[in-house]
Amino acid sequence: MNFEKNPTTLAHEDVLDFVPDGVLIVDDNGTVTRANLAAAALLGYERHAVEGRGVLDFLPSFDWNLTRLPPHSGEFGRAHAAGVRTTARTRDGGAFTAEISALPLNRDAFHVDIPDGSSLVVSLRNVTPAEEERAALSHALRQAEAVLRTASEALVGTDTEGRIDLVNPAAARLLQGKASDLAGRELLPLLTPLGEDGEPLDAQTAPWILAVATGRGSGLPGQVVRLPDGTRLTADIAARPVTEDGRVVGAVVALTDRRPYEKLADEYLAARTRTARQHEAALARQEQRADRAVDHAHELAGFLSGPLTRALHHLHAETSRLAGDSARPLWPEAALSLDMLAAELRLTMALVSSRSRPYVHDGAPDGPRRRTVLIDDVVQAGMRAATTFVGTTHVEFSVHAPKFAVHVDPEDMTTAVGRLIAEAIHTDEDAAPREPRHVFVAALHRHSLLRIEVRGPYGGGVGEHLDVVQGIARAHGGTLHTHRAPGSGGSTYVLELPSAVRDDTVTDPGTTSPPALRPAGRHRALTA
Repeated sequence: MNFEKNPTTLAHEDVLDFVPDGVLIVDDNGTVTRANLAAAALLGYERHAVEGRGVLDFLPSFDWNLTRLPPHSGEFGRAHAAGVRTTARTRDGGAFTAEISALPLNRDAFHVDIPDGSSLVVSLRNVTPAEEERAALSHALRQAEAVLRTASEALVGTDTEGRIDLVNPAAARLLQGKASDLAGRELLPLLTPLGEDGEPLDAQTAPWILAVATGRGSGLPGQVVRLPDGTRLTADIAARPVTEDGRVVGAVVALTDRRPYEKLADEYLAARTRTARQHEAALARQEQRADRAVDHAHELAGFLSGPLTRALHHLHAETSRLAGDSARPLWPEAALSLDMLAAELRLTMALVSSRSRPYVHDGAPDGPRRRTVLIDDVVQAGMRAATTFVGTTHVEFSVHAPKFAVHVDPEDMTTAVGRLIAEAIHTDEDAAPREPRHVFVAALHRHSLLRIEVRGPYGGGVGEHLDVVQGIARAHGGTLHTHRAPGSGGSTYVLELPSAVRDDTVTDPGTTSPPALRPAGRHRALTA
């Protein structure tokens, strides 16, 4: 049947331009004989540039057998390869994923404005955006599945009726079932919140029921729940509604099992208890050692102040009596030796007495008994006190001490000066010279600071002296510093006491405070 073209109707190629998908009409040789505007736009060509070229230029993997249907096969008008995904090539060398469908034409029939020999109509659609969306959705689903699988919390999704439609592995283990078996079951019988009396709470107060009913999140922290096998545990339950198009379609329930944390807390408390017991046992042992040390110290102090002191006193008295007995005169060397032995015994008794009676301010809360005295008197008393500790050693003093008043404990300052002098001249060397040992003593002040310096030829050796002076310095809020002279072996001890010189202390008339810390006063040469 022949059809004449009606000028009042649209041409076929004009009708094809209204089709949103690209359309290619291919002949038996695989040449494109017609193309609509959508196909030309997809491929990046003008329509005339598409027509006349092989279909493989645009669809490299096109199945050529689709154009070779046997005549009179009865397959005309029926689509072949519908929805097949392939790759289409564009003019600029790019490519996109295309979905094609092929419709064979009857080559013996006449088609208006379709060239003779055309055998196939191919429609193609760019499905790249759909593929990207599908890939993004698949990636998001994989990520969500990974999160759900690795989450330590039990996550359960429910519908508006409270039936389970999603569980992660943690929730499946908690609810003691498989995900496939739990789907569609009600959550409340599997996870029953209990009250303080151990009875189930009202079903309408379950967090997931409230989330669906109110559209707001709800939770029960530290809630006791009963599992399907009757096990009770404490868990934190939180539920959030799931909305779609503004309406609530379900809820997501998160459960945090507190049993691991309770186990850790129990282990921590047990460890704390063990540590406390160990510390108590160690403290008891230390207290026993301290008690034994105190008892030993008391026994030692009693021995020093008792039998040993009496023996030393008796030996000193007998030595002094022999040295001074005029009825039994001794040769000069023997008398000198007895005098030196008596002096050494006197020094030993002083040290023993000091050891048996610790410094009174070491543990006394009242502190030193301060009063206003002249520093010159304190220095002289300290030099006299030093003779107790120097034995047979002859000492010469150079003193720089102006007569200014200080507010200190005079007994403490006398003890400090005497012991610093004894420390400055003490030496353990057997070959030390026998001539007198020179000691420099200076008392200085600047504003309220009192500074006492003692300089001697040796570096000390009786640690007890410095211990006592340190105690005195701390009791007065001051400091003690030691300076060693390089090469010569001499030592300088500096005792600094703040607030020892006050504005209201009385000074001698005509005496003014020096502008700087420098020696001021008179020079004395004394021999102990």
